[in-house]
Amino acid sequence: MNASPFNSTAWLRKTLLLLAAALIPLSVGGCSLFVMAGKMLLGDPKVAASFKTQTGVDLTDGEKSLLVVCRSPRLILNEAPTFEYDLTDGLLRRLKQKGVKVISPDEVSRWLDNNGGEFDDVRDLARDFDANYIAVVDIQTVRFFEENSRDMMKGHAQGTIRVHETTMIGGQRTAYEAFRSGFSLDHPRFRPVSIHEMSEHAFQRQFIDTLTRQIARQFHDYQTSDEF
Repeated sequence: MNASPFNSTAWLRKTLLLLAAALIPLSVGGCSLFVMAGKMLLGDPKVAASFKTQTGVDLTDGEKSLLVVCRSPRLILNEAPTFEYDLTDGLLRRLKQKGVKVISPDEVSRWLDNNGGEFDDVRDLARDFDANYIAVVDIQTVRFFEENSRDMMKGHAQGTIRVHETTMIGGQRTAYEAFRSGFSLDHPRFRPVSIHEMSEHAFQRQFIDTLTRQIARQFHDYQTSDEF
């Protein structure tokens, strides 16, 4: 008697899972074969954006505008003078690719230049920009090298994202906090990179690119495969 299609499918699934489990120690481009087998069986699940989950607002539909400001410790600017610019530029580029309507970074930069390069209250930005949301990305700690080493590069960043929703009250635009989330990144995850393998500049660009991807995912859905 021939096996039923259901039994054949169950046997195939079991065989693939056993094979993947046997090959867990191996990896391909940082993505385990177990994960690849899971995708074969279950597809590539999507993770909902934290911002959408907490606020119910999907910024990728392009109806609401977002202003982004990135801030970092002054000490890191001595080592990487363009860190804030590169982080903001990379973040906005990713968000625009996902359909998020963002306020021009040039306009924000001019505003900051005219206000001493910083601000104490996000409501100051709310009054001068026609944005529905204002995201302030504060990098509290960041480094590009292993601790106590100048030969091995391993990036680390930790910070907070605060998003304020703007509204009109008494004919004046103001803002209140609608979303807050922390983040932490270590790149690469495992083995640090020797300065003899890659230049410091190239490593910093790679690290910032990875950091912008992690922060941007707070605002748009992504596939689980993007985590690897």
